[in-house]
Amino acid sequence: MMIKLPNTLSFRLTLWYASAFLVCLGVAFVGLYLSLNSTFNTRIDADLQEDIEEYQELFREHGIEKVIAEIEREVNLSDESVEFLRVYDAKRNVLYSSDMAEWEGLDFARMLPSLNSLSSNGHRLQTVQLSKQDYPARVISGLISSSITLQIGETLEKKEEIMEVLLTVFGAMLLFGIPVASSVGWLIARKAVGGIQEVSRAAKAIERGDLDHRVSVGAQGDEVQTLADTFNAMATRIKHVIQEMREMTDNIAHDLRSPLARIRALSETVLTEKTLKTDCTKMATDTLKECDRLMHLINTTLDMAEFDAGVTNVDKEPIQLDQLLADLVDLFEPLAEAKQVNLSVQFAQNCQMIGDKHNLQRMIANLLDNAIKYTPDGGQVSIALEQTSHEFRLTVADTGLGIPLPDQPRVFDRFFRCDHSRSQEGCGLGLSFARSVARAHGGDITLMSDAAKGTIFTSILPSAPST
Repeated sequence: MMIKLPNTLSFRLTLWYASAFLVCLGVAFVGLYLSLNSTFNTRIDADLQEDIEEYQELFREHGIEKVIAEIEREVNLSDESVEFLRVYDAKRNVLYSSDMAEWEGLDFARMLPSLNSLSSNGHRLQTVQLSKQDYPARVISGLISSSITLQIGETLEKKEEIMEVLLTVFGAMLLFGIPVASSVGWLIARKAVGGIQEVSRAAKAIERGDLDHRVSVGAQGDEVQTLADTFNAMATRIKHVIQEMREMTDNIAHDLRSPLARIRALSETVLTEKTLKTDCTKMATDTLKECDRLMHLINTTLDMAEFDAGVTNVDKEPIQLDQLLADLVDLFEPLAEAKQVNLSVQFAQNCQMIGDKHNLQRMIANLLDNAIKYTPDGGQVSIALEQTSHEFRLTVADTGLGIPLPDQPRVFDRFFRCDHSRSQEGCGLGLSFARSVARAHGGDITLMSDAAKGTIFTSILPSAPST
């Protein structure tokens, strides 16, 4: 039966941490083992070479008798199972030898080098395996004079025992390190994914309808903090959108109810009462007006949804913005004259941009219509168009009642209407639509309002790129 391992990020991180730790431990041990082994071999070879050089110096000063006497003294002080010394003459006859009982099986004569096989410093090093011992030996053969050869052998038992202890220690460290590395890796992994799990819990809470739930993480790194901040921003945006959708739904229902009720009442009147032909004509006219109002409401809402989603399929073209604005001012002059509102106009010339002419007309018309509608009789509306190096600034200022400060942040919300504007016709979509058009063209609309001076709407639109 095949064991199925967990497919969680915590388990994979634990596995990676533990594997990385064990690999690093193994690499460190191999490096330590090889380094110590090389150091021991170098030290042993250096000691053997130093012994040869000391006997060379002793031979030069006191002759062979002193050399053999010193060798005998050395043999008496050392363990013969660990070290041997042999002295040969030029014909390879043994002049002196320590007890070789522990060194049986070695062909000492064959181990003696010829003169042309010696190194530049007059000796030769070899490693030999002994039949009666568990460990190899290191043997040096060197000339202490032109006719005398000294052979020294030293077992590598101590070095090999140290290396075996090192292997044992590493095995114990490995057995101990696996659970330790796994535990530490698990703790690190749990700490690393703690923020992600918190985001997951917050997402589930929001899915259940708790739109106020937010992610709260501790000091877990910039990446997790960025994820938490992004998620919280997204959750706040979702809550805001849902609130807007609920408000919009309520407003649409409210704005649809009135014209539909009026249409129904008119229809019932025609069906249940005897009415004159003129009355029927008026009722039909009123019904058409209410239907047009409903269609305008629905079409404007759909247009704004397309603008906000960035999926509006419009054909942009070169537009002479100053001429477009002049035509609209001419169109609204009769309405302004009817209210005795003075229109003040100041345009820059040759203001060309690329955009959707129809929607820009609707945007500017909404601004002009609001300015004239909410300006008392005898007031003034000022329209100005300025051009800078990369944008146009269209300003529509009136001397109306102004917008209360608490309402100003919401005047661009869909279906929002201030208290003093509810007596006027409209559905609260004009400014929302205007801002959607401006943003769809890469610009925006801002406002400044003062109850004592009126309201100023400023629309920023990008100019056409120079050719």
